[in-house]
Amino acid sequence: MIRAWGEEECVTVPEKLGGRPVVEIGPYAFSAAELPRRFQVDEAERKQTITGEGNLNNIQITGSRLQKIRLPDWVEAIGDYAFYGCRELKEIAFSDSVLRIGSGAFMGCAGVDRLEFTQRGRGNNSLYQMLSELRYAMEIRVRQGEKEQVLVVPEYYESSVENIPARILELHYQGTGYGYRQCFRGKAVDYRGYDRLFGLAKSQEPSEVLAELAYSRLKYPEGLSEEAKKMYLEWFSSAVWEAGEYFLKRDNLEAVRLICEAGGFDGMAEHKGRGRSAGENRKVLADGAGDFYMASMGEHVLGEEKAEGDGRQENGGRERPRPALDILMEMAGRMGRTEILSCLMDYCHRKLGGRKKKVFEL
Repeated sequence: MIRAWGEEECVTVPEKLGGRPVVEIGPYAFSAAELPRRFQVDEAERKQTITGEGNLNNIQITGSRLQKIRLPDWVEAIGDYAFYGCRELKEIAFSDSVLRIGSGAFMGCAGVDRLEFTQRGRGNNSLYQMLSELRYAMEIRVRQGEKEQVLVVPEYYESSVENIPARILELHYQGTGYGYRQCFRGKAVDYRGYDRLFGLAKSQEPSEVLAELAYSRLKYPEGLSEEAKKMYLEWFSSAVWEAGEYFLKRDNLEAVRLICEAGGFDGMAEHKGRGRSAGENRKVLADGAGDFYMASMGEHVLGEEKAEGDGRQENGGRERPRPALDILMEMAGRMGRTEILSCLMDYCHRKLGGRKKKVFEL
């Protein structure tokens, strides 16, 4: 056993040490906690291992600042509490060689938000094991040869409820993350089961998780049926306030362009955003960069005629549906996202085709 101390933020575990493959990550390997006595080795054994004379089956590297770890393809086991208390850990890269993950291996690793999983054809259930240890929302990159697939899984919580008459504890799962993790059992991802869960996720998950989840399926459409694609596109139109705000704040032109070209903003927006009135959703801060665009565009980009009053309300004061593309362009202009706004205007021009254009005077 080798234990190397360090403060590196990104660590790639070598595939071989002393000419022998590294097949196990030892107990408490990356934990910043003190190593229990039963795992400590004396100086003589440590020197033997370093020179290649001892039994080299695992490696221990400690560091409280660890943010990214890449495990070699030979690793078959991750020991008990191997990453215990690694609060800064965000990314784990591993392959389907992993057969066993020890007790509490990732306890306290609340910051992990990305997994890189490589399929080598070994057929082990490594990804499901890893996801079972990590209950937080995260992005999963699955690589198989030249192919790459990106999926998002929400978080979930476990709660115990005592059934007093039966004298048993019942385990309840809160959040859709547990259900999403069941789609990774076996050798292949259950894409149909994954997509079916979106209907439930819409009622339980925050808009930013839904936006990333739907966007990743459109960008990497492996196993995506036409019905599921339509479902994701309709959500982007109906939830344009939330999804648009999420991508615009991050200035994510790639996401807006892809969703737009797929027809994700061609529908009508809902009357109200999730948990907020539509009027509150319209209060986006402008930084001044979009003022010229807004003045030249006019309020109704698609040439929609105004109704009685302010043009946005039906009888009874209820806001009537508006084209999602109108809303997104208005938000982009007010937030000063000029590049995204130009992309939307170009799409709008191509979508309108030969319609008569409105002329605005400055």
